[in-house]
Formats: sequence, C-alpha cells, structure tokens
Amino acid sequence: MRKTALAASGFALLLALTACGSESTPTTTNTAAQQADTKPASSLYNDAQELVRAASARADQAKTAKFTIDMDMLGQKITGSGQGSFEGANSKMTMSMQMMGMSIEMRMVDGQIFMKLPEGQAPSGKPWVKLEGADAAELGQAMDQAEQSDPRKMLEMVQKAGRITKAEPATLDGQPVSHYFVDLDLKKAGGMGGASEADLAQLPDGIVVPMELWLNADELPVQVTMDMAAMMQKMSEQTGQQLPGGNAKMTMKYTDWGSPVDVEAPPADQVGTMPK
Repeated sequence: MRKTALAASGFALLLALTACGSESTPTTTNTAAQQADTKPASSLYNDAQELVRAASARADQAKTAKFTIDMDMLGQKITGSGQGSFEGANSKMTMSMQMMGMSIEMRMVDGQIFMKLPEGQAPSGKPWVKLEGADAAELGQAMDQAEQSDPRKMLEMVQKAGRITKAEPATLDGQPVSHYFVDLDLKKAGGMGGASEADLAQLPDGIVVPMELWLNADELPVQVTMDMAAMMQKMSEQTGQQLPGGNAKMTMKYTDWGSPVDVEAPPADQVGTMPK
C-alpha cells in the first residue's frame, strides 16, 4: 500500500506542479505578456503555440496559486487541495489528499519532500516523514521533471504536441473564460502519466489524449481536464499488462493566482523516516 500511495502521490504532485507556469526564457515571457496585453478579450487563440506563450507568460508573472485536484485513475479515486509557489528549482508546495481511504498531506520545500502519514502508520510516534532513498526517488523524479520544465510541463506538452480542435467563450464557476479543446499526440508529448520513453517508443503513432483548458480574462489557467483512458488502454494492449478497469480522468482547478501562500517545512522534532 505504501508503494501505491507513493506512486499516486507522485503523479498528483507532478500534475500540481507542472500544470502551472513559472520563470520562463526571456524570449517567451516579455513578448507574450505584451501580446496578451494588446489582445482583445473577446478573441480566441487558434494556434497552440500562441496559446501556450500567452498563458505561460501570465503564470510566470503570477507565480502563486491555490488548486484542487480530482482524479479517477484506474479504479483509484484521489481528491486533494493545496497551494504553491511555482518557481522552478525554488518551487514550494503543500497538498492534502484523500486516497485509498487515507488522508495524506505532502509538502515540498527547499528541494525536500515531506509526507504526513495516516494516524497509526507514523514511525516513532512522529507524524511526518522525510522521504529519502528509493522513496524520495519516486517522488523526486516528479519534482525533477517539474523543475526541468521550469515547471510548466503541461503547458509545454500543449506547445510541443497539442492541436487546438475547438475554442469558444464560456462561463465557468460564474466567471467568463476561454474554453479550449486540445488533442495531445502522446508520443510527441512524452512522459505522460508516468510512462517511460521506452514505453512510449513501443506504442503506435497517433494516440491522442483529449485535454480541455479554461483560461480566465487574465489568460491564467483556471481549469484543466485530461482523459487518459485511451492512452492507458493502448499501453495495456501493447505491453500485455492488464491494468485495472475504470476511468482515467483528471481535473485540476486553480484560484487566487498571485496571492500569498504559506508553505513551510514541518518542525524538525515532528519528522521521522519512512518505515521500510
């Protein structure tokens, strides 16, 4: 169960970090922000490259956000909420999740990952554990991927492998938004859902992962959904490994862009090590 919790937590951590923007290259941030300032509010992007440049620039400026996550992944239901400052290697985040009948809290601060285990599973009577060794590697891989993309993996996936199939004005949670429907080419996107490059290389071309993206009037992401059922089915068929049935969907919502966030490492005297 511990391994399953770590894997699910790592995937949720990766999504939370990488669905947001942070520092980007100078050729992207300033130009895109200026273009966004002059773009009519009623117009929509038809090109994925332009969409990502504008949304990334806005997220770079805001840097912080609060979020919720709702995943139905291969028979496992995961819900959670958190807040974070998304600034590449300096990113920090806290997230509380409900999964497999357990409540788990995670914090990422100064490149370290801490997990608060369910009552009764904490070692030495200490409620928190600092993930080290193989356990840290499982979650750290997600963190490293996020940092390498500064951390903007989800938007970068759209930029690298996305095609806008439909765009329309809409209303979401009472606010006007731009609603984009995007097809992601799985092979071009790379690394989705924890799939390795070797796994992706074995898959047939043309596997599409549907994504929907909602941007508010400031062109900041306020909701992202992905349906990975077809991807999981193809991977199952290709590898011969039977995966649990059910949906493979994820929804993330973002609010309070640019607002202060409070993320600190747990007190040292409350931190133990993960039991083997």
